[in-house]
Amino acid sequence: MRSLKYLKLCAATLALTACNTNQKPLPVVKVNKTLHAESMESYQNLYASPFKDLGPYHEIDTIDFKTPEEKKPVEDSIFKLSYSGFDKTQGYNYQDHLYPTALNSQSRNTITWLGHASFLIQDGSGNSFLTDPVFGEFDGMVGTVGTMLFDELKRLGPPPVEPKALSFVDSVLISHDHYDHFSNETLSELGSDLDIFLPIGMQHELDGTFNSVFALDWYTEVEYKKNKIQFVPAHHYSNRSIFDQNESLWGGWIINTGQLKIYFAGDTGYSPIFKDIHSIHGDIDICMMPITAYGKHFRSVHLSPEDALKAAQDLHCKIFIPWGYGTWQLGFEHVNEPLRRLAYAAKELKPNFKVRVLGIGESFKFTELL
Repeated sequence: MRSLKYLKLCAATLALTACNTNQKPLPVVKVNKTLHAESMESYQNLYASPFKDLGPYHEIDTIDFKTPEEKKPVEDSIFKLSYSGFDKTQGYNYQDHLYPTALNSQSRNTITWLGHASFLIQDGSGNSFLTDPVFGEFDGMVGTVGTMLFDELKRLGPPPVEPKALSFVDSVLISHDHYDHFSNETLSELGSDLDIFLPIGMQHELDGTFNSVFALDWYTEVEYKKNKIQFVPAHHYSNRSIFDQNESLWGGWIINTGQLKIYFAGDTGYSPIFKDIHSIHGDIDICMMPITAYGKHFRSVHLSPEDALKAAQDLHCKIFIPWGYGTWQLGFEHVNEPLRRLAYAAKELKPNFKVRVLGIGESFKFTELL
């Protein structure tokens, strides 16, 4: 049973929870004027997921995107979290996907992918934003013990830059509290001279001291350095241990510069929320959306590549940037599958926006594609 597989990982999360009970409260600006009360026992998604079972839901779900050389069978064990019968990294070389990274604090209208869900966004006014920075293994005992027990929790390679190279960053946008998206250890390495934006409820999980901490409800915003920072829904969930399921919110971020809108989805499954976001915020210029960990029971809370393209259509995106692939093997799929499946889906669906695939550490000036 899956519960037996997770037994030792749960022990790690129990230890981590015990270690975090004495945090000092941080001064926080809460923005929760719309959907939720000041304090919620448990948050929930706005809509039911259209994915109720294990599928398949479409002919694309039946396609094997692995090459013959990648089909290396492995046996199941309690030390495999997302078992699919094959080695999910056979034929994958992390170094082949690294891009020479040359960060410049003076760059304008530039996006740099730093692996998984971490992006450096530099706007046209000299402001810089970092999304979901996790530049090491997972925090605390989950990282220490979990990576010894489960290959899925080990990074497949180092980040393209060290945190000290990002000392010029103004703010961090955090989508939710899962370990591959939120790392207190990474935040401590980035330093205290930061403004932190996170979902309401997550302020209690934040260590350290920072310039400002903003905890936002869905469909709320903060005026920030000539931009509007807007928090929008996602279809997902939150927890840091087995005792705090959905005690903090989850979602995506829109940076509205006044000239364009940049959207970072966070982890999410497909639902009508994307049409809701469009109805409120209008057409989105740049959509950064996940395309991994969508197999079996994960499909309701993670986007498959074709689901991501459909969500981007709902948002009337102009540029679509996929992410999530290549840093961990957290899903059921082979690490090489998401990009191949995205290419196939784009050929079949023929989206009316540009798809820009980035290497890990690669930068591009997005105004050149708009």
